[in-house]
Amino acid sequence: MPLGKIIKLLKGAFHKHPAESVDSLELPETENNLSMTSEENTGLVKTNVGENTLEQPSAEITQTSLPTILEEKKMINVSMLQDELQNFVSAASEVQGAALVSPDGLALASVLPGGMDEERTAAMSASMLSLGERIGRELARGSIDRIVVEGEKGYGVLVGCGADAVLLVLAGAGVKQGLLFLEVKRVVAKIAPLMG
Repeated sequence: MPLGKIIKLLKGAFHKHPAESVDSLELPETENNLSMTSEENTGLVKTNVGENTLEQPSAEITQTSLPTILEEKKMINVSMLQDELQNFVSAASEVQGAALVSPDGLALASVLPGGMDEERTAAMSASMLSLGERIGRELARGSIDRIVVEGEKGYGVLVGCGADAVLLVLAGAGVKQGLLFLEVKRVVAKIAPLMG
């Protein structure tokens, strides 16, 4: 098959609707019909500027500006999350630390007691959430509201904070559970809108 016919087949295939196949294209047999103008092949429009000819995209192509893309993608302000956690830990007397973690185990923001590894704590929080949700399903308890770990030195409370984050709160043994859960609910209400 001559090279001109192959090129025409390829060009025609790219400019037809997806439902049409290469087999359905009609191939003219005359040499005069083998060459097509660049306007037909590429969708470009020629514009004369002085003696130079410029090719510009035709009006059919739409472009999305960068600000529009950035408005659609919501950005998480990490410094505001960090400030909210810092205010929460310093305001509540028995709260020793808090961490905001993504469901896949990455720390978004944290205020943890000295000696606690942020990455390890974040990974354990995500694992604890995953296991808790699985247990809730297996025991037919519905969706999990919170997961509480109670030890001799205090509590670890894990709650959902929107679809993209989990909040871990560490509290001392002397805290009243009702007040702790109320404070956790308040901080979640402040943090969830910041998650976008």
